[in-house]
Amino acid sequence: MIYQPLYEYLDAAGLQGWRQILEQQINQKLAEETHGKMPLWQDALAALPVITPSQVELQSEVRIGQQKDLNGVDIDALKTCLKAFHPWRKGPYRFFDIEINTEWRSDWKWDRVLPHISPLAGRRVLDVGGGNGYHGWRMLGEGAEFVMGID
Repeated sequence: MIYQPLYEYLDAAGLQGWRQILEQQINQKLAEETHGKMPLWQDALAALPVITPSQVELQSEVRIGQQKDLNGVDIDALKTCLKAFHPWRKGPYRFFDIEINTEWRSDWKWDRVLPHISPLAGRRVLDVGGGNGYHGWRMLGEGAEFVMGID
């Protein structure tokens, strides 16, 4: 994961002390073998190809890129990498036209919650218990300035 933008945001907000503690805690947690699948997930994340998406849609759904953006990337190999992250609890997601079905239809929950938290434009949000970040992506799609998800 790339945490530098978060650290820069916290520094700019005058939260350097908390940023230093957070950075230390993140490094410690990621180095520990506290979750049996962490090494598998880190390897899968490192194996993902770098692909520039032609589009990102976060308001009506979470959709990143199209298959045409793959530019020679083997779609079956990409699917295999994405399967390493199963089970996907919250979603659904669409990455480069690959549908990621999930255990929970978080889009249905989002549709019920959104009218009660709008407007999000310009707001800073702390998503406690955010899981894989589905609702955080949707908050960004609604114009939130900053979303931090913790789980």
